[in-house]
Amino acid sequence: MVRLMARPSMKEAASNEKWRFPIWPEWSDADISAEKWDTGKAGKEKPGKGQISPAFDDPEGKIKLPASLKVHSWKRPQEFLTKEVPVIVQNETSFDLVSANEHIFCCELMRWIVSEIYALWRIYNENSLNSETPTVVWKPWEHIYGLCKSAKEPIIVYNKFGKYALKLYWMGCWRKIIVDDTMPFSEEENLLLPATTSQNELWPMLLSKAIIKLANTSIYATGKREMEEFTVLQTLTGWIPEVIPIQPEYLDKVWGFLKEIVPEFTLPERKSPELEITQDDTKTEETRDSELKNELSSVNKLPDSTERAETAGNISKETPPPPEPEVVAYAACTPLYLFEEDIFSLTRMADSSEKMRQYGLCHIHSHPVLITRTRSCPLVAPPEPPALPPWKLFRPKKEVVLKCEPPEPVVEKPEKFVEIASLFFKYKLEIIKIPTNTHVSKSILKKGFQSMSHLASVTETDENESNGDMNQNGRHSNAEDYSQKSSPSLQQNAEVLSKEEHDNISLDSKQTPEKADTDMRSQTGTKSKDETASEKISVSRETWITFEDFCICFQRLYVFHKPNTYAYNYQKTSFKSSDEEVFYYLIVDSLMPIEMLVSFSALVHWYVTEGTQQECSTGVLRIEYFSWQSVAPGELVLKMHTSATKATIVNLPVGRHILLFAVTCPMGHHIQLCTTVPCVFGEEDAVMPALQKESSRFIEQATVILRAVGNVINNYSSEDELPKALKELEVAYCPPGLQDTKRAEENIKIFHNAFWYLIEYVSEKKDLYRYKFAFRSFTLDFEITDISGGDIVFSESNRNETSSLVDATHSSNPSEISEEKSLSSCENQTPTSEEEAAALKIQAIWRGTYIRKILKSREPGTKENTDVEETLKNLWTMIELNFEECAVTLLREIFKRNFNSVEKFPCYEDESCKMFFTDYAVTYADQPPNAWFLVFREIFIVPEDMFILTKVFTTIPSCRLHVLDNDTQEEMPHAFFNVAPHVYPKNKKGYTFVAEAHTGEQPVPGGKWKLRFCTSQSALPFLSREAVNDTFSTLQFKEYYIPNKEFLLFRYFVKVTAPHTATLQVQTSNSDVLIKLQVLDNEKEITSVIGKGNAVIPVFNFRSNQSLLSSQLKKLQVIQSNTVKGLETGQLKKRSRNSSKDSKASSKADLVQECSVILTDESSASENFENNVGSPEQFHQYSIEALVLHDSWPLTESESLLVQELKEKQKDDIKVKKIANSPKSTRGSKDTVSEKTEKEESWKEGAPLESQPASAPYCILRIVSDQKEAEFLEVKKDTRRVDAIRAMKEAWESAEPGRAVKAFQERMRFINKYAVRDSEEPIAEAETDTLTPSSEEEGKQSPQRAIDSRLETQEKKWELIDLSPYTRKTMSEPVLINESIIQQQQIRKEENFNHFGQLCMLVKEQRQKEENERILLKQNILEMYENLQASLDEARGRVYSIREAYRNELLEAEHRKEEELAALEAALKAERKKNRKR
Repeated sequence: MVRLMARPSMKEAASNEKWRFPIWPEWSDADISAEKWDTGKAGKEKPGKGQISPAFDDPEGKIKLPASLKVHSWKRPQEFLTKEVPVIVQNETSFDLVSANEHIFCCELMRWIVSEIYALWRIYNENSLNSETPTVVWKPWEHIYGLCKSAKEPIIVYNKFGKYALKLYWMGCWRKIIVDDTMPFSEEENLLLPATTSQNELWPMLLSKAIIKLANTSIYATGKREMEEFTVLQTLTGWIPEVIPIQPEYLDKVWGFLKEIVPEFTLPERKSPELEITQDDTKTEETRDSELKNELSSVNKLPDSTERAETAGNISKETPPPPEPEVVAYAACTPLYLFEEDIFSLTRMADSSEKMRQYGLCHIHSHPVLITRTRSCPLVAPPEPPALPPWKLFRPKKEVVLKCEPPEPVVEKPEKFVEIASLFFKYKLEIIKIPTNTHVSKSILKKGFQSMSHLASVTETDENESNGDMNQNGRHSNAEDYSQKSSPSLQQNAEVLSKEEHDNISLDSKQTPEKADTDMRSQTGTKSKDETASEKISVSRETWITFEDFCICFQRLYVFHKPNTYAYNYQKTSFKSSDEEVFYYLIVDSLMPIEMLVSFSALVHWYVTEGTQQECSTGVLRIEYFSWQSVAPGELVLKMHTSATKATIVNLPVGRHILLFAVTCPMGHHIQLCTTVPCVFGEEDAVMPALQKESSRFIEQATVILRAVGNVINNYSSEDELPKALKELEVAYCPPGLQDTKRAEENIKIFHNAFWYLIEYVSEKKDLYRYKFAFRSFTLDFEITDISGGDIVFSESNRNETSSLVDATHSSNPSEISEEKSLSSCENQTPTSEEEAAALKIQAIWRGTYIRKILKSREPGTKENTDVEETLKNLWTMIELNFEECAVTLLREIFKRNFNSVEKFPCYEDESCKMFFTDYAVTYADQPPNAWFLVFREIFIVPEDMFILTKVFTTIPSCRLHVLDNDTQEEMPHAFFNVAPHVYPKNKKGYTFVAEAHTGEQPVPGGKWKLRFCTSQSALPFLSREAVNDTFSTLQFKEYYIPNKEFLLFRYFVKVTAPHTATLQVQTSNSDVLIKLQVLDNEKEITSVIGKGNAVIPVFNFRSNQSLLSSQLKKLQVIQSNTVKGLETGQLKKRSRNSSKDSKASSKADLVQECSVILTDESSASENFENNVGSPEQFHQYSIEALVLHDSWPLTESESLLVQELKEKQKDDIKVKKIANSPKSTRGSKDTVSEKTEKEESWKEGAPLESQPASAPYCILRIVSDQKEAEFLEVKKDTRRVDAIRAMKEAWESAEPGRAVKAFQERMRFINKYAVRDSEEPIAEAETDTLTPSSEEEGKQSPQRAIDSRLETQEKKWELIDLSPYTRKTMSEPVLINESIIQQQQIRKEENFNHFGQLCMLVKEQRQKEENERILLKQNILEMYENLQASLDEARGRVYSIREAYRNELLEAEHRKEEELAALEAALKAERKKNRKR
């Protein structure tokens, strides 16, 4: 068993407990063939009993059943099958999973397992069982393997050891699920797993145990449903489930979708009257077979046992996929108890429950129903109207119905029916008889409202009750009574509910669908006992339900897609316990609209056995449009939450699209894409190369343009077809909508330039003079000058107008090359006016001749036309050798030149999805925790203005990239700590890319760091030197923070011996301190940066004060010239590193080479050389200092004490040391030694203050340089002030020995006399007097520390509290309060109160006035409305009276006409009688 470590939940993380969950292995026939089926431990012998037979126990433990099933004990087959021999399968042609399992149908999971097994049996085997040679295509027990020596030929036999392997689909592939044969039993000794009527058959139990194992990975312990989003059908077939909610506003779309995916019922064609007489609702066997063939045309066969889903990029080659993907659909209702908390859904719940009872279903026993067919016509063809006699066809009498109102059009609703199949029709449902007494049976569900329906009511009985005592006769009578009163459509439903015919899944009896037809029922006679017994076996039955009722009864539609019917399948699976997002990318490019099935499976918790439980959540898949050119998230396409498997269809328009798949899942996920077009799906590294190709629409547009060019070439000698071909070519290369606009001329010129570029590309710029005349003839463009390679008329060598004459002469007579050379030699001479006039005249004559010759080449039959056609056909032959590449080159050149109109091309939308990239990688060593280090620093050259996106790939927790423009020293903007995509203009010195990194609390192991450049152009940035440098030298200096007036952290001097590039970083022990790091040159700020706890200057170029030798200067100039040539060709010429290490002078030259290699011409190279090296007159004195801003570094008490000690130590360092005994002759040598020692200590990391405690406030300065350039840099601490004080005191001491001791004694006496007077424990003067020069160093620290501390306490004692912030001032000057002031204050208060009261009275009066006005306005409006209503009623009455009078007149007139007609008829009859008598 493969096991994977997973991260514990939040509760378990506190206790640091590790837990594991097994990932079932993928199915392998070799593993099954090598499986040991007898791996059981032998039992121990007990006294009086024999040895217990070995039995296999599932290492994963007992499965956890749903909460509705209470397990009391577990038994093996030998224990509950004492009289029968256990077998895996006994009857391979039929089975019954309903009769013996009514006690477990209270469990939703069991109902779904049984229903979906029957649904698969029906889908695969119904047609084959009804054929002449009955065969079983799909067998559920074939998923079970036990005692198999070969998986290809499984022998399903009982394993006495109790070990079985089942093949089920889970998380993207078929997997091996191991189970044992222990079965759960209830307290009543009922088996709690599905079983057939043959109790010794074990296949339903074993199959259900494995399915429950899979289901437990997606079922919540606290969930309301037992199923959640798990589907049994997927585990048995691998089909992908799509759940579609049935919503009222989308019913038309749902009906259209069902008609597309489900076979449709159609009436058979009538052939003879005999067939019409015998036609009824019940189909004959032949009709049923023909319909089942149509139905099974959308259902594929069961995949082979060795078949599995394709991995990403693999395409099935064994069997070609069908033209359209195949699906299977069924519907499901939501259980009633899920609506209890939502009161707004109670109405829909009640309607759904009532409708389901009408069709024999129940919400309590929710289960899936298979959708088999749709119907838009009646089941029975309507009878044809009786034939009319021929004499009635002449002048048919029209019936005229006179009405006072115009007739309303009768809108006939189309018939919409859906056929569903279910096992649980009328399961535990009874029709309620109307009671005659007042007592109501307890089993009847009381409703709080009176039903308005005319349908008969039904009773929901308890699940544990049996239906053996139900009154069948009463139910039939009620149904018959009701059928007489109901409408015809409802009568059919009632007849379906009263039908009690059952069919068994067997080879002996063939299945026929049940139809509502009273004629068929009247033909049935009495049934035998065998037939009655067979009917009791419940199987899936069908019934027709109106689509309207279907949408009321069911809330969800499950559509299962068959992945092997799609042309392309892509999968990604990952099992990793992490809450981090996982990203995948999809590139799809098509010329047709794209339909893609996206399936997402999430493993959110592991809860398969008893006693194991983990906190659960849902997996989230977010799909959005993605572009590497933007940092902002793209438009959201899809978002799915699931704990099992979900799928949906994503429709994309024509073109190229990039989609980002962001997955968040606690333990594992699986994504499967099924499409009919090829895609690229995977991680970023796998997807990026596909972006360099041109899009399909771009290639199509390019192909259309080049084919139009070929059409012109092929019809160049045709007088009729050539104008049409030229017009088609213009339509092809002009963007849509711009053919007849002002931009058309611009587009024509752009195409001509691009076409000449294509000619140069195809001919590789060889023998261009052959194609120039043909090009002029093809385009008739005499103004284009962008033609190179020795143009005949428009040559670049002679830019003036006279040059065209010389070139024309050269083209007509190549022997005149010598004359051309002589003319070129005379170019520098100043021509006279006569020569200019003659040249202009000759130029005009030859230009006219040349143009006439080009125009003549367009006339068919001429020699010029024949030559041009031959040249163009030779060109077309070379183009056809690489047609697609030439087409792309032509259109790409049009895109480069046509900036204004290119957006009109449809393929321009795909340009945002085209990307070129390049990677640069370095390695870094292991890093300690809480450290800063430099990862990458290089200079890149941008050959042209381009949009660049930079991406960093690393495992370092905190890494930041800086990009600086070396010309302006400006840093590129950031977005969310990343460098924002930006247009990098071409510059002289390039761009410096610097990557810095911080380690967290944990150490960072060594690894790989990669920088990626992404751009839409093929010309990518390139390095300024041969290879990337990944070795750096770091100088580190540690300083403790001592507060001062300038808020200065440190100050260092920098001395460089050659131009040097360095990175500066400052880090403080307190991360909340605002610091400013700056570099000064001659006390003038050059650059600075402000940070919080950390400040970084990514790049700073130090210039040296030493001038190079003349030989080095010459060498540098040679290097610069080589660099210029390398930049022009796009490749820089490098030198080997080994030659740069020979001497110090050569290394300096190499440094100058690296700094100056980024120049593009000689002037910029010399300028950069002067800037980097510097002239002898320019002097640089660099210093680095850091400041604390806004006094943002407050110190704690402990830190203040440590700072005080540091101050004392600093004072001690300044004090004069004893030099009386040292001779003057050795003083100079000792000073030299001390200077060397200080210099060496300054280079050590933290050496000056290593003895100080770690809790003291400190800061660290780091200077990072290239490894080979570290010797050019020298850093020294700024000690000028300390050195000046020390020198001054040394001078005093040398002039007057003992002065320092005397000054210290005087200071102590003064402090004891004045400052210590008020202290409790003054220091005795005798102790001060006893201090001698010999004991100075021993007693100078403790008295000073004591005195300073006492001075601080006295200052605190003497300070007065400032109460001004807490006092309220009412007057400008303080005045002593008295009675008059108190009276005045009281008078002011009363006046204020009175004034406020008056304002309140005015406000109340105003409010009352406004309220009265509103009341009056309301009354007026009501009166106005009453008057309007009265006038309207009066006017309506007048209209009604007039209308009634007019109606009466019409009726009277009509009555008079009828009377007149009657009288006329009577007169005619009387006259006819008279005539007859005569």
